[in-house]
Amino acid sequence: MILLIFGLIVLVDIIGGSFSLRLISTILENQIGSRALKVSQTVALIPQIREDLEKADLANSRIQQIAERIRIETGAQFVVVGDRQGRRYSHPVPDRLGKFMVGGDNEMALVHGQSYVSKATGTLGPSIRGKVPVFSDAGEIIGIVSVGYLLENIDTIIRGYHIKILSVLTAVILFGIPEEKDALGRG
Repeated sequence: MILLIFGLIVLVDIIGGSFSLRLISTILENQIGSRALKVSQTVALIPQIREDLEKADLANSRIQQIAERIRIETGAQFVVVGDRQGRRYSHPVPDRLGKFMVGGDNEMALVHGQSYVSKATGTLGPSIRGKVPVFSDAGEIIGIVSVGYLLENIDTIIRGYHIKILSVLTAVILFGIPEEKDALGRG
C-alpha cells in the first residue's frame, strides 16, 4: 500500500511538473514576444524614424542612434529598422548597416502591412521578434521595425524557473517517502 501511495505521489509530481514547466515556458515566450511587439510599434511611430526612411539617406540618418538608445533602455538584443527593401538603417553591429535583414520573416510587414511576433534566425542567432511596418503620412509602407530577444537568453530565464520547479517537485517526492518506522507502525 505504501509503495502504491508513493508511486501515486511520484506520478502526480511528474505530470504536474511537466505541465508547469511547459506552461511557464509558453507564458514567458508570449510575454517576451508581446514586449518585442510593443517596442516595435513604439519605434515605428517615432517621427524621426519615419522622416529618415522617407529621405532614404542612410549616410545622414539618425535612426541608428535612436534605435541603439531604445535597445539599451529596453534590454532588447536588437532594434533593427529597415527600409521598404529590408535594408538596415540600424543594427547593434554597425558593420551590418546598409545590408539586408535576414530571417525571411519580413513579408507580412513589408507586403501586407501587418504587425506580428515571429521566431526566426538572424545574424545574431535564433530570436523571438516583434515585426511592425512603418507607414508614411500617406499610409504607404516605407519600412519595417524588428525588435528581438535571443532565444538563448530566453532559455536561460526559463531554465531558472525550471530549476525552482524541479526543486519543489523533488521536495514533494522526498516528503512523500515514508520513514521505515512510521511505515511499520512503530512510532
